[in-house]
Amino acid sequence: MSSTPNSSTSLPADLATAHEQIKSLRSDLTHCEKRVNAAERETRCFRELAEHIQEVFWMTNPLGDELIYISPAYEHIWGQPCNSLYEDPGRRLAWVHESDRDRVLKAFKRDAAKGLYDETFRINRPDGEVRWIRDRAFPVYDSSGEIYRLAGFAIDLTDEVESQDRMNELQNLIAMRERISVFASLGTGLAHDLGQPLTSARNFVTRALTVARDEGSAETDLLVRADYQIQRASAIIRHLRDFAREGRPTINQQSLFPVLSEVRDLLEPSLRAERVLFCWPNQLELSNIELPMDRVFTQQVLRNLISNAIEALAQSSVATDNRRITLTVDNTNDARVDIYVADNGGGIAEDVELFSPFTTTKSNGLGLGLSVSRSLARSHGGDLYLVHHGRGGSDPTCFMLRLPRKFVAAA
Repeated sequence: MSSTPNSSTSLPADLATAHEQIKSLRSDLTHCEKRVNAAERETRCFRELAEHIQEVFWMTNPLGDELIYISPAYEHIWGQPCNSLYEDPGRRLAWVHESDRDRVLKAFKRDAAKGLYDETFRINRPDGEVRWIRDRAFPVYDSSGEIYRLAGFAIDLTDEVESQDRMNELQNLIAMRERISVFASLGTGLAHDLGQPLTSARNFVTRALTVARDEGSAETDLLVRADYQIQRASAIIRHLRDFAREGRPTINQQSLFPVLSEVRDLLEPSLRAERVLFCWPNQLELSNIELPMDRVFTQQVLRNLISNAIEALAQSSVATDNRRITLTVDNTNDARVDIYVADNGGGIAEDVELFSPFTTTKSNGLGLGLSVSRSLARSHGGDLYLVHHGRGGSDPTCFMLRLPRKFVAAA
């Protein structure tokens, strides 16, 4: 039985030609083996590199809907198995934070094939952790100049972002403390500079008061009130100066009712001007409450809370005949007394950091009132809280000043 040789294979004419063909085939085979070995080494090096770097290396087809390769770092950063991506490549970007997802998907479709895709976003891991990612892509071309792959790197930036956030917070804190230091120095200087003019003013008022009394003048009562206010201003300045110098309040055991009564009398003109109804406990309810406190500082805190409430009502849409501020006292705890100040104004936004210095919702405010008030409350061993943000009407905004029954100096 004879066989017909392949038309593409020529039989050697003699033995010498056969040896030459065999030699050529061996050379071609050796060359192919070298190329295969080189490709295997390159593949092995690539995988060793890709599988040991902390960044995620990925490769897809030009449309991005078929995954060619994803490095194991994906499992560490995304918290997802790599195999899940080979089944559905879109899952890599499906875990992008909802606030960033639309932007990232649009950018990938628009820019990846152009080599312009470079996005920073957050991802939600299955364990609930949120991480920051920088993802970049670039096209890979074949020998004919056509795109046949998309490749990219995804880097975990969480530590860098958190470090930058901490740095920003520290810089803001330093700047804030520098501003507070300036205000403290300014306040101490003003306390010193204003002391002498106030003393002189009181001397003049005292002389005028003596003459008015001798003559039975109708202005006597006005001069008495002016003298009282000058005394009060001097006391406030003296307290601030002593507090700045010594770092502690002047604590005395005293009745709560006169302290609240003086605050009410001081703010009565403002309450009347804005047509605000001020509801507070009667003397009988407060007569047996005595606390260790700095009278001036306690009044400053309450005055600030009530003044803020008056301004909030003035700026709200609440009808003038329905504006109300309520001061209540909880005297049921053996260790403390809680004073609540509530108003039915428009409320306070949830994201406002009220007690941070220089944070204010007022167009002309410095943002120091509540911050200083909390510091003064804590200097008593107490504290100041926002109990409820409020939304107006039957849902009031409410602050609470907590004062201890036994004074313990703040650390």
